[in-house]
Amino acid sequence: MKDFIIYAWDLCYASVCSSLSPEETKQRLNQEIPTGIQSQWDFAQEPFKDGTPNPCPCNKAPDTHRHYLFVC
Repeated sequence: MKDFIIYAWDLCYASVCSSLSPEETKQRLNQEIPTGIQSQWDFAQEPFKDGTPNPCPCNKAPDTHRHYLFVC
């Protein structure tokens, strides 16, 4: 399994699966998909759309990976 996967994104939100530290995950997302506006991607304060807490363990690799929701 890769150490960093952007598995969903749109204009305002991005979802990432990562084994990197939270700060490394945030930096990598901003490098790979810049927002194109003044604000960068940052951790969303709200849970995922289905109510799952942010962050949460990955369903495929819960011991090593976490899912993060970002907003710009």
